[in-house]
Amino acid sequence: MRVVKHVMGETMVPAHPQRVAVLMPALVEPTFALGVKPIAAPKNTVSDLQQLVGKLKDIEDINFESPNLEKLLRIKPDLILGFSSHQDIYNMLSHIAPTVLGTFDRNAPWKGFLAFTADALGKTNLAQQLMANYYTRLAQLKASMSQHRLTTVVSIAELRSDGLFLPEAASFEGEVFRDAGIQRPPNQLLSFEKSVRLRLGGRYAFLPISEELLHEVDGDILFLVKDWSAASPNLDLIQQHLLASPLWHKLKVVQRSKVYEVGSYWRGMGPISANLIIDDLFRYLTKPVKPTTTQ
Repeated sequence: MRVVKHVMGETMVPAHPQRVAVLMPALVEPTFALGVKPIAAPKNTVSDLQQLVGKLKDIEDINFESPNLEKLLRIKPDLILGFSSHQDIYNMLSHIAPTVLGTFDRNAPWKGFLAFTADALGKTNLAQQLMANYYTRLAQLKASMSQHRLTTVVSIAELRSDGLFLPEAASFEGEVFRDAGIQRPPNQLLSFEKSVRLRLGGRYAFLPISEELLHEVDGDILFLVKDWSAASPNLDLIQQHLLASPLWHKLKVVQRSKVYEVGSYWRGMGPISANLIIDDLFRYLTKPVKPTTTQ
C-alpha cells in the first residue's frame, strides 16, 4: 500500500491496483494509456475509447453523473478514481474501495488528468515517458513545418448532431495546437472565462454557430472534426446540408480545397488521442494531400 494525496485528503491505495473503477470519462483514456484496463467506467466513454484501441471486453457500465454504487460494490474494485464532483458520495465510495478524487487545470486539463491518474496508479514514470514522447513528436513536427516554411492559419470546427462548433483555446485539440505552435484564427483563441461569457451569443466555445457565421471557421486550412459516436446517428445528413450551403462554398478554405475530415479523437482526453492528432498534423501540414471531405 502507499499514500496518495487528493482533494479529500490522503488515502491508502494498493501499490499496484488490478481492479480499477473509473467514474470520470476524462480519466478513462489516461488510465488505459498507463497500461491499466478499468473494470468499470461510463459506457459512452468506453465506446469512444474502443474507436482508438479496438474492442474492449469486461468493462462494466457504471453510469456517469450518478455512479451505480450497487454495481460497484458487486464487482469489488481495489481502487476508485473520481472527480471533485463526487465529493458528496465520497464516504460511500470509500466504503467500497480506496477512492481518490481529482480536480483539473482549465488551461491544460488533459495533462492534469494524466498526471493525477498516474499518481493514483503509481505510474508517474510511465506518464513522464508518454509526455516526453509527445513533446519529441511535436518538436519533429515543428521542424518539418519550418522546413516547408509553413506559416498557415489553421482552423478547427467540430461537426455534431446539434450543430457546428468552434473549440475554445483550452479545448483538447486547442492545447495540442498551442503546444505545436500552430496559429489559429483569433476567434478560436479565447480563454475559458471569456468563452463562457460569450456563450449566450452562440458564437464561441462549444455552442453551435449559425450558417450566417460560417465565415468564422475560415482559415488557410480547416480540420472538420466529425463525431462518430452513437450520439450522432444523423451526422451524414447534417454534413450534406452543411456542404450544400452557399455560404459554405464562399469560404476561402473551401475554394482552395483545404478542408480535411478527421475523427473525433480530436476531442479526446489523453496521450493516445494526442498522438493521433499529431499523426494528422504530419499528414496534412507537412505533405501535399487531397482534401478528405466533399467540397
